[in-house]
Amino acid sequence: MSSQVLYPEEVFAYRIGNDPKVTIVAKGHEDGYCKIRIEQSAAQIYPPIFMVVGDPCGAIGYFPYTVTKTIPYATDLDFVYFQTESGTQKIPVRDLMDEKGAVPQELTQTANNQVVGYAYNSTDINVAIADAVSKLQKLYPGNTNAVLVKSGFVGVGRPIGIAYYYVIMEQQ
Repeated sequence: MSSQVLYPEEVFAYRIGNDPKVTIVAKGHEDGYCKIRIEQSAAQIYPPIFMVVGDPCGAIGYFPYTVTKTIPYATDLDFVYFQTESGTQKIPVRDLMDEKGAVPQELTQTANNQVVGYAYNSTDINVAIADAVSKLQKLYPGNTNAVLVKSGFVGVGRPIGIAYYYVIMEQQ
């Protein structure tokens, strides 16, 4: 069976400061679909269009879904295109640094030799460390020697709509 385009009831996108990633969250209800996910459109345009797709299955009932996708995204773009029932919509990208309580104070005041690594919609410290190490390797190519200074988890919204694990690593 082929995947079908589904139309969510709510879509939002966010990033944390200058992090070159955006997380898209889509919520809705569907009957008879499984493996619901966010995918990029096949259209070769920039910026790309994203959509919710699902595979038809025998699930009986009108079930809620929440799907997320974290993507590399240019920091100069403050929107994502998303396919909805009323056509392609321009969804603003919220910067969590601007929202009270969404970002711990220590993330807004890192030293010049520190970077923050994120694991969006995850509690996997390894993902956050890998993100921080890749940022350090860009800043200190061939000479990365770092320690983990701090880590934590943030969940925002009721129920948690935005969540991320973070680490602060420092070049020695």
